Amino acid sequence: MKKLVSFFFLLTVFLIIILPTLIARGCSGEEVRTPVEIDRSPIISPAGEITLKVFNHQSEELVEMPLEEYLVGVVAAEMPASFAVEALKAQAVVARTYTVNQMLAFGGKGCDRHAGADICTNSAHCQAWESEKSSLAKWQGEGAEYLNKIRSAVGATAGKVITHEGRLIDAVFHSTCGGHTENSEDVWSTALPYLRSVACNFCTDSRWTETQHEFTAAAFSEAIVPYVSALPVSASGRPLLEQGVRSATGRLKSVLIAGETVTGRDFRTAFKLPSTNVTWQITDKKITFTAKGYGHGVGLCQYGANGLAKQGKTYTEIIEHYYTGVAVTDIPVS
Repeated sequence: MKKLVSFFFLLTVFLIIILPTLIARGCSGEEVRTPVEIDRSPIISPAGEITLKVFNHQSEELVEMPLEEYLVGVVAAEMPASFAVEALKAQAVVARTYTVNQMLAFGGKGCDRHAGADICTNSAHCQAWESEKSSLAKWQGEGAEYLNKIRSAVGATAGKVITHEGRLIDAVFHSTCGGHTENSEDVWSTALPYLRSVACNFCTDSRWTETQHEFTAAAFSEAIVPYVSALPVSASGRPLLEQGVRSATGRLKSVLIAGETVTGRDFRTAFKLPSTNVTWQITDKKITFTAKGYGHGVGLCQYGANGLAKQGKTYTEIIEHYYTGVAVTDIPVS
């Protein structure tokens, strides 16, 4: 008798609660998504399996990783997974070039902050990298699709690097150029033939294309005072800021503040600006900076790469646009 009562109770719950819910979902037209499985098939490189030593700055461990698997974590950390596949491929080749150029086994200097490491995961020093667990947590519901997409991009370009006259290039990159990339010597000290300024009208989708940053005179003074010896505001409280020396693309190379020269890089650091391509307007006791782009502006523009990919450009065409006179080749092995 008890079993019969239990059966009718469960049947009632099913008919009154569960069945109407299932019917409602079916009638609503909602797409029932089949869970996507992550494809962790080994990424095979024509150069064979290459391993490198990576210092994880978060766990403070020196670990050994296969190069191509390491690059999956780099691309996941450095470029939005929503970007077009050809842009992700371009990023994979750029990151691979940067990495191989660092590796001790290929004559590189390794990571000078961590003995025995080829590279570290600190983006302020080497390249960003994140674990699969971190990537999946970041992407939430689309994690498997995004991870498969990145693994596919790395796999499709496995073993490919960028060379200039037969030598690996210094494959630097940045987020958003804001209309024009920069010559290497206008940011650093060395003029490199493949790091030439090129026009880029493809990064306008970035939120960093143009941004504004407002400071009071007091906040301006507090931010810049570590870089000057004189008080950087007038007696009336107006910021003492003159027009600076600029590169051909408009990026600030240096500027006079209260009569003292401050480099464009220090200026950007002081005010936490997204780039040195910055202008300003001073009104009474306030200053408003207008910045174009995000990053140093040299080499590959990531949002520009995505814009070119959307126009149908291949990853090699994207790379050849941002690096002058280069070739995409296989990793040189002895």
